[in-house]
Amino acid sequence: MKNIIKYKINPKLLLAATLVIVLSGCSDYLERTPKSQYLSSDFFNNEEAIKEGASGCYQMLYQNLESYSSIPPMVLWDCYTPFGIERADNSSIGVGNIDLTTNYAVEYTWATLYTSVARCNTVLDGATPYINGLGSKAKQYFAETKMLRVYYYWELVSLYGDIPYFATSVTDDQLKNIPRTPWKQVVDSLLTDIDGLVDNLSWKQSSDADWGRIDKSFAYGMKARLALYAGSWCKFGFGKGGVQDAANATKYFTIAAEAAKKVMDESGRGLCSDYNKLFTRAGQLTTDAKNENIMQMIFSDQGATKTHYLSAGEVCRTVGGQSGRFPTQQLVDTYESSNGKRIDDPTSGYDPKNPFANRDPRLKYSIYTQHDTIIGNTGTKKSKILMELYSPKLKSFDAVGNVTMIDNLDYTGSVAQYGYIQSGVGYLWRKYDHFDDEGIFVPTYNFMLMRYAEILLTFAEAKIELNQLDVTVSNAIDQVRSRVGMPSIFIADPTRAGNQEKMRQVVRRERKVELIKESLFLFDMRRWRIGALQNAEPTYGYPIATGVNAATNTYPDGYSQVTSDMVPSYGTAGSTSDMNDIASYASYATKLRKRDVSRPTSWDDRYYVWPIPQTERKKAPWLTQNDGYPQ
Repeated sequence: MKNIIKYKINPKLLLAATLVIVLSGCSDYLERTPKSQYLSSDFFNNEEAIKEGASGCYQMLYQNLESYSSIPPMVLWDCYTPFGIERADNSSIGVGNIDLTTNYAVEYTWATLYTSVARCNTVLDGATPYINGLGSKAKQYFAETKMLRVYYYWELVSLYGDIPYFATSVTDDQLKNIPRTPWKQVVDSLLTDIDGLVDNLSWKQSSDADWGRIDKSFAYGMKARLALYAGSWCKFGFGKGGVQDAANATKYFTIAAEAAKKVMDESGRGLCSDYNKLFTRAGQLTTDAKNENIMQMIFSDQGATKTHYLSAGEVCRTVGGQSGRFPTQQLVDTYESSNGKRIDDPTSGYDPKNPFANRDPRLKYSIYTQHDTIIGNTGTKKSKILMELYSPKLKSFDAVGNVTMIDNLDYTGSVAQYGYIQSGVGYLWRKYDHFDDEGIFVPTYNFMLMRYAEILLTFAEAKIELNQLDVTVSNAIDQVRSRVGMPSIFIADPTRAGNQEKMRQVVRRERKVELIKESLFLFDMRRWRIGALQNAEPTYGYPIATGVNAATNTYPDGYSQVTSDMVPSYGTAGSTSDMNDIASYASYATKLRKRDVSRPTSWDDRYYVWPIPQTERKKAPWLTQNDGYPQ
């Protein structure tokens, strides 16, 4: 079946949408309006042309992944926080000891997003003179294009703060003196855009062939996300020395709650019954998962052949991959026990010797831990191994369950230094990397850009920040929790009822454990202003085993040597670290695998926004720089 969102695009029809890129390249600061016959004529005066122009704008969701290690950069954003680390010790963008003004990821993201905006503006400018006289489908494609522009601007303002903002293609005069528009003004413009386009979208696409196109659920979802972020930036400050603005915080949180409630009441959306289905190719193609997945970066729809390379860098060497990005202990210890208690609670049932038992099921759905079974799938051969941190040998299972001892290539061997034991801290991502249905080198599962669980948690958070703690708030949070069998928030802790701080704590925790690795936590950490707290310690991991002796083939399991006092601390009761569930390992740090030792001295509030790339300021020296970065 033809995928109308990407790939099968008439190159002549797409020319007007892409000519701006051909003329000046994505490395330019902003793309000029192409001086061509296509925009000076009536090229976008019909439905098919607008549809094809919109298709070119959808392509930019992939952020030119072929140019960036075949992985869209935004997929890596959560690894720029203490919940995820990359292979190189102390040299990741998230550690903070590199020059962000000249960092390739920062510059590439800026250039690619502005290229995306330019492509949208080209289509919108060309179609505007004709759109009122065209039919409903043309108006739908026009609205989709404008909504894509909203999405690209959301990324820009969330990453960089005040940005150059253009509602139309860039003119020569504008290029001579490009200002940075205050972020509130950008947000208000985007919210107005959404209000003006929603009536041309349906709540859901009516055809399987249209699955993946923007609909009204996504438009209102983006309105809710934008307003939630803006409310947080006003309430807690944005960037280094951010100014608080209580009145506007209330305004934006109200908008966020109302927009999210609109999706909850009118869209017909709901949660997929099986959390696992959301992150595998086969699962995502089910009706149940499609109902939750509001917007995706699509790879596996209707016979598409586009693939990405995320998983090959996240699967252990022993099953054919070469891991390069890892979850951390701080994330692992954010998950509650299965009874809804935090693991430092004496009534939680937490056992430091067996720390992964009786936990929130999303821990094991998202992260591989010691002695988990990992599926390796090359596309032609499937194997299963027992994850092993402490031995050069591990168990491999064939299709009928026979066991063979094989070399643990993540423990020893020529590339072990790059694996999850020696480079990571003993954990691997399972979310998106559970390969029971396709090979690790050509994965075609989709990346989530928005799903219904986020809508529920956005509604709850906005209402909590407004201190409107009614039953709709707990119901929204409990829907997300009950899907995986977690108890109601009030059963787990009755003192949460009516307590704004405790309700804020639980909704933030739910966002962390529900949405991790979906490119949202980087923004959550920033807008909650918890960067200094989360970066206060190095990255910790598995307990170091003592008594290892290769000569006698002695390889004790480090978890068997854990003592009862090896439970993380979350700070003094009621403190900011306590109310944000930020674990500390200082009391037994010498017993743990440690990475990124520069973290305690590396945080600066300037990291709440990225800098304007230095290459762009050289092209446009009148652009001001964000506070804290070299001016």
